Amino acid sequence: TQIKEGKALCLCVATGDWTVMGLLYEMTQKEEDEETPLRREIDRFVTIISAIAIFLGVLFLVISLMMGLSIIEVVVFTIGIIVANVPEGLLATVTVSLTLTASRMKDVMVLVKNLEAVETLGSTSVICSDKTGTLTQGRMTAVKAFVN
Repeated sequence: TQIKEGKALCLCVATGDWTVMGLLYEMTQKEEDEETPLRREIDRFVTIISAIAIFLGVLFLVISLMMGLSIIEVVVFTIGIIVANVPEGLLATVTVSLTLTASRMKDVMVLVKNLEAVETLGSTSVICSDKTGTLTQGRMTAVKAFVN
């Protein structure tokens, strides 16, 4: 403050976590789990594949019952149809592709802590970086702008 010495009467309206600094600290500690575009697409893909698998399973269930097969054969056949439609290599394929991309990013001095961040960074069109002295000098000016 600008006051060097003297007496004052003040009213305390908040302490600890309820002060502005406490609320700012709490906001910095929260970890938001935003859904990446890759996560949304994988969820959509899995939903579509699951719907197709269940549809085919029920279709073959009805056809098998109409053919007069025993209930146990029909249930085993239906479960086999549904399980056969599950893409087993999806997780491995996504993980390997993201790992290879993170490895390529490492070559250009980009550190990736989360594999899903690789995909999010890949779909980014603009990256803004603050190196203008906003925090240290109280200035907020752009020195250079690059337009593609």
